[in-house]
Amino acid sequence: MDRGSSTQFASRLARGQTVVVEGAGRELVQNAASAGRALMLLSDVLGSLGHVPRALPSVLKQVAMSGFGSLFVLALIAGLTGMIMAVQTGAALEPFGATSQLGGIIAVTFCRELGPIWAAVIVLARVGAAIAAELGTMVVNEEVDALRCMSVDPVRYLVLPRFVGLIIAMPLLAALADAVGMAGGALVATTMFNQPLETYLDSARQFLVPLDFYSGLFKAAVFGAIIAIIACARGLGTRDGAEGVGRATTSSVVLNVIFVLLADLILTWAVQVIVKPVLG
Repeated sequence: MDRGSSTQFASRLARGQTVVVEGAGRELVQNAASAGRALMLLSDVLGSLGHVPRALPSVLKQVAMSGFGSLFVLALIAGLTGMIMAVQTGAALEPFGATSQLGGIIAVTFCRELGPIWAAVIVLARVGAAIAAELGTMVVNEEVDALRCMSVDPVRYLVLPRFVGLIIAMPLLAALADAVGMAGGALVATTMFNQPLETYLDSARQFLVPLDFYSGLFKAAVFGAIIAIIACARGLGTRDGAEGVGRATTSSVVLNVIFVLLADLILTWAVQVIVKPVLG
């Protein structure tokens, strides 16, 4: 390769690197702006909570859509996860003769983490994306502007029912995931490791404390609030027609994954470092 070709290659490489860096920086700035808009929307929603009784029919509709619509998929995934955990953990405990602890390990893991996280993942992928797409389509079709022209607050009419509905539905889904995951683990423990069901349940009762269960339900409620706010913010912020609806839906899922995991880290730290020592 001669000197001229080397210079052209280096120039193209530098331009390519610049484009990549600029794209990454632009994406970071856009995500930060989206998070800021979501916080402003959260403030508006919290100020509208007094209107929940009027929006009760819409809230119940959102609970049914997000809760009952996600039951089958969540139950299937939680059950399979419980079975996989039982196979892997039981195989590790069997050489030490400690398979009797299997029920407690699975129960604590599901109630603290896997139940709320799996519920959040299913809901943000299924319901959160649908909310962003629905509101984004309404923005593109100027239906949201029409609501404002009729003196109807879009936050109270569109966002509040989805926000409250997900806060109600998520703990119910997390509790279901806990129960089905433990049932899946029990199936493997009794069939693969010949462990009596009573031993499995006794181990779960021995390891599991009320704080584990209730902290998981609280996490799920917080995750529901995060999913609703980010999905609604991305949907209401849609621009550029049908293409913008697709971008809003994708970014809603991505941002929800990031902020749900970040919230999980903060809440787990708070439970272990602050709440647990206080309760003894």
